[in-house]
Amino acid sequence: MINETLTLPCGAEIANRLCKAAMTEGLADPSGAATEALARLYGIWSDGGAGLLLSGNVQIDGDHLERPGNVIVDAQPSAAARAALEAWARAGTRGGNHFWAQISHAGRQCQKIVNPRPKAPSAVKLGLPGGQFGDPVPMSENDIEAVIEGFARCAKVLVDAGFTGVQLHAAHGYLLSQFLSPRSNQRADQWGGALENRARLLLACVARVRAVVGPRVPISVKLNSADFQRGGFDFNESLRVAKWL
Repeated sequence: MINETLTLPCGAEIANRLCKAAMTEGLADPSGAATEALARLYGIWSDGGAGLLLSGNVQIDGDHLERPGNVIVDAQPSAAARAALEAWARAGTRGGNHFWAQISHAGRQCQKIVNPRPKAPSAVKLGLPGGQFGDPVPMSENDIEAVIEGFARCAKVLVDAGFTGVQLHAAHGYLLSQFLSPRSNQRADQWGGALENRARLLLACVARVRAVVGPRVPISVKLNSADFQRGGFDFNESLRVAKWL
């Protein structure tokens, strides 16, 4: 039944089976800080009674936004930025519900107006019309380690600010999804080729996040069942990654 509680493997309890899915808001200020508008919006959703709210993209790298107006946690926040995150989390949980932050890195799927040379698994440009995306730069080992550390740092900041869980965005063509797909990931090292290698970054990010937030904080992953492109990440691969997760 919809009103039944749901106990997660980590021990967290969701009050019912209703979840407000992640939707990008574009309501951060120009520096990437959370705003009163975000707190007001999620306070209204919290009052609506869903057991779980998911935020839109919170970016771990201010140079790789999904869109202008994303909240950014790419360093230890200032006192003012931390207070803004706490106000957002407080409003989003005031109904007693869970509020999980969706954390993300756009990779090559970052508009030119934000970054004309975004970092990505390989130098494979996003094949969409309009020319709004730049030519990606293949990531180095140091770049990849920075991403793993970035997901962990971001998760810890958000949980410390009062979010009750996190969701790693590994779908919709963003960076973790780009590594999973053989169309966008054409690397010949330990991060590309076989599915075990293409999934390595996602699994490493989840493990690092778990290490910093502890065993009791819910961690979820947004994962496509397939990327619906010939030669891309397919349904059977998705099942295998889900089992590894």
